[in-house]
Amino acid sequence: MIAKRLYMIFAAIASAAFVFQAAQAETQKAVSPSEFQRAVEACFTPPPGATGAVVIAATFEADGSLDKTPVVIEKGNGAIDQAFANAAMRAVLRCQPQLAAMGIQGEVRFNFAPVPSQAADGVSPNAPSEKRLQEMQDAAQRLQAFAERNRHSREAMKPTNPEVSKTLDILCRPSEAEKLDELSPHEYKTVVSYTRSLIVVMNIYEDPATARSQKAITDNMRGLGACLDATLWSSRAAVTITKKMFSEMPELSSNPKAAAGRDQVYSNIGLVIEGSLEALALDGMEASWCDARLAPLTGLFETAYPVMPDKHKVTLRSAMRQAEKCSDQTRLSLKSLLQPRHP
Repeated sequence: MIAKRLYMIFAAIASAAFVFQAAQAETQKAVSPSEFQRAVEACFTPPPGATGAVVIAATFEADGSLDKTPVVIEKGNGAIDQAFANAAMRAVLRCQPQLAAMGIQGEVRFNFAPVPSQAADGVSPNAPSEKRLQEMQDAAQRLQAFAERNRHSREAMKPTNPEVSKTLDILCRPSEAEKLDELSPHEYKTVVSYTRSLIVVMNIYEDPATARSQKAITDNMRGLGACLDATLWSSRAAVTITKKMFSEMPELSSNPKAAAGRDQVYSNIGLVIEGSLEALALDGMEASWCDARLAPLTGLFETAYPVMPDKHKVTLRSAMRQAEKCSDQTRLSLKSLLQPRHP
C-alpha cells in the first residue's frame, strides 16, 4: 500500500508543480500579486530564528493608498515569531509608496515564511547532491535486479542478508530524509527523485513473493526500520512542499489542475500513514522497534493531518488504535496524536 500511494503522491506533486512553475513564469510578464510580494520583501528585514509563517491582509484604494491598517491574519507563536510578524507589518507599510507606483488596488495578501538559507545557486544547503541522488538510483536498480533474480528465495531477500543490507544502508538514511522538509518548491524534483528510490524498496517488500507468511512479513519489517523512517520523512517533505507552493502563490487554488494535484497529495498521504501503522500492528513486533518509528510518524502526522480529507482522518484514527498494542510508549504517543484537533 505504501509504495502505490507514494507513486500517486509524487505524480500529483509533479502536476501541481508544473502549474506552479508556469504561473511563476507568467508573473514575469506583468504586474501580479507575486510581483507585489517581491516588492514588499525588498523592504523586509526579518529577525533570525522565527519558525511561523506570517500572512498580512491589506486593502488598497484606487490611488494605491491604504484603505485601513493592514491586518495580521496568521502568525507563529512566541516572542521571536511576534517580532517576525511585526517586521512583516513594517515592510508592508514601508513599501506602500512603491506598491502604489505599481498600480496596486483592492485586497492583497502578503506571505512571509521563514526559510533556510540557500547557497548562491539557489539550492538549499541540506538538499541531497546530484551525486547522492545518482548513488541512490544506482542502488535501487541493483536491489531491483537482485530481487528479480531471487524472486522466490525469501532467504536471499531478507534485509539482514549482507548483500541486501549493504544496499539498504545506501538507500535508507532517515536523518538525511528528515532534512528534505527544508527544501523549497523549486526543488520538488529532488524530493521526487529521492523518494522514487525509496519506493523501490517498499515495492519489493510489499510484493507477496518476497514474504508469503505473517512471520516472514514481520521478520522483513524488522530490518526495514530505517527505510520506513526515511519514507515517512520524505512523505512529510511532499506535504510541506505542496503547502509551500500554494502559500507562495494562493492563486494556484483556482487552477483546476494544480488544485487536483494538491488534493491528491492530501488524500493519499493518510493512506501512507495507515500503511506504516500496519507495520506497528504486526504480531510479534518488538516494542523497541515500534518506539523507534514514533519520531518520523509523528512528524508526518502533525504536518499532514490538518490538510487531510475528513474521511481519511476517520480511517487513520482507527489504524492508530490498532497500532497502540505494540508498546506502552507507542500507545501513549499515538493517543496524544488522537486527541481532538482542528484542521
